[in-house]
Amino acid sequence: MTEDKSPKKDIDIKKYEDPIDLSPKNLELGLWLANHRRQIYKLIVIILATVATGFLLYSGYGYFYYFVFGWEQDKILEQDTSGIDLAAYRAQNIPIDLLYSQAQIISNNTGSDFVAKIKNSNEKQYASFNYCFTSGTEEACGSDFILPNEEKNIILINSQIKAASGPAGLEIKNVAWQKLKAGDIPDWNAYKAERLNFSITDPKFSSYGDSVNYLEFSVTNNSSYSYFTVPLDITISQNDNIIALNRYVIQGLNSRETKSIRLSWPEAANLKGTIEVKPNLNIINSNLYKPYSAN
Repeated sequence: MTEDKSPKKDIDIKKYEDPIDLSPKNLELGLWLANHRRQIYKLIVIILATVATGFLLYSGYGYFYYFVFGWEQDKILEQDTSGIDLAAYRAQNIPIDLLYSQAQIISNNTGSDFVAKIKNSNEKQYASFNYCFTSGTEEACGSDFILPNEEKNIILINSQIKAASGPAGLEIKNVAWQKLKAGDIPDWNAYKAERLNFSITDPKFSSYGDSVNYLEFSVTNNSSYSYFTVPLDITISQNDNIIALNRYVIQGLNSRETKSIRLSWPEAANLKGTIEVKPNLNIINSNLYKPYSAN
C-alpha cells in the first residue's frame, strides 16, 4: 500500500457551514461538553454529596440537641401548667349532654309504640347512641343518632310490650360523640340545608273500594344528592301531644325525584290531629349517598 503523500489542510471550524443552520458556537459548546463530560459528572456528584452531607449534619445536630437538652425541657413544660388554663380548655371541648323529654308509650293493636323528644345543643358535635324504653319490668331497645344543634323524636314502633298508653321510662347510653371536621364541613347550616331539602306534600287519609284507610302524601327530593334509602318518621299530634306513630322507608330517592307514598294505617285514620312527616337521615354518613353514576 502506498501512503497518501498529499498535504493535509487544517480545518477551521468557524468556516464550517451546516445545512441545518447549526452555528459554530453551538458546535464549540457541544465539543467542549463532550471533552469535559467526566469532569462535569464528577462536579455534579461532589455538589450533591456536599448538599446531602450538610443536611445529614444539620439533622444529626438537631437530634443530638434534642436528646441532650430538649428532652428535659419537654418534661419541664409538661409539669409546668401555670400559663395554661387546662380546665377551661377541657370545658370548651366537652360536649353538652343530650336533653330528652318524658317518654310516652302508645298502645296499638299488636303491642306498643314509644316516643320521646331529644335535643343536641352542641353546634359542632353530633352523636350516635343506644336507648331503651321501659314499661314496668319490660324494655324495648334500639339505636339512633342526632345531628349538631338538632331536636328530634326518638321513635320505636311495633314493640311486643303490652301496656296502656301513658308515661314510659327512657335510658340513653353508649353515647359516642364526634366533632365536625372543619375541612370537610366548614358551614354546617349550609351543609344541612343542601342535603335535607325535601318537600312533603299534603299528608292525608283516603279510603278506597277495599274500605282500607291509607295515609297518602308525596315526597320530593329538591337537593342535588341521591339517596339509597330515606327513612320517614310519621307522627299525629293533638296540642303537641303525639297520639300515633309510624315509620316508612323509601327505597331509593334520586335528586329532583318525586315519589307518591300510600301507607296502610287503618288504626290512625279516625284520629283528629296534625300529621307530620320528617326524614330521619344521618347526612354525615357518606354511605347514605348514591354515586352520581347510579342516578
